[in-house]
Amino acid sequence: MGERRMVLSSDHARALIKEAIGIIEGDRVIQAEAAAEIAAIEAAHTPSNPKPRPKRSTRM
Repeated sequence: MGERRMVLSSDHARALIKEAIGIIEGDRVIQAEAAAEIAAIEAAHTPSNPKPRPKRSTRM
């Protein structure tokens, strides 16, 4: 139950569709533009200070 569901914004969905169209049509320029848009959107939603992961205890 600890899973976190992510909902895509309309901009993110549009960029993913644009990337898919670029892949289908073989247009690398459109594909690259969409990939850059996706990266920018994901970077804007990534926290700058992520929570540290808990350390695993070592068994002996």
